[in-house]
Amino acid sequence: MGEEPNSNVRAPRVLIAIEPRMYAEVLAFSIGRHRPRAKVSLLGPSEDPEDALQRLRPHLVVANSVPKAARGGLILLGRDGSSAGDGAKKRLGARIGADGYSRSVEDVGIAHVFAALDRAERELVLKGRGLASA
Repeated sequence: MGEEPNSNVRAPRVLIAIEPRMYAEVLAFSIGRHRPRAKVSLLGPSEDPEDALQRLRPHLVVANSVPKAARGGLILLGRDGSSAGDGAKKRLGARIGADGYSRSVEDVGIAHVFAALDRAERELVLKGRGLASA
């Protein structure tokens, strides 16, 4: 039997710290379904983001605001009051950054989260650090 590519690489860790909580739960479910190797943690309502970052050492953080101790990949989500046509349409914009890579997304979707997760994993592997250290 052949060995799975990058089988020596541990699963990427993702911390989701967004509100409302339902968004976080749906995002965690979707990542688990489409990236089953990823270890996803949700920030609890009374949990300190800084403590969670130190304890979990995530490779990717999805948050509404920048946690001070955040390193590696980061997706910052924020509502954009852009209007389209006759009715106002609220968009969920994002700022995506990782290891010198930075991009703004006007209407963020799950594909952007998957791309950021894939990029964070790829960068760690390319740097020879594997996913065990970050």
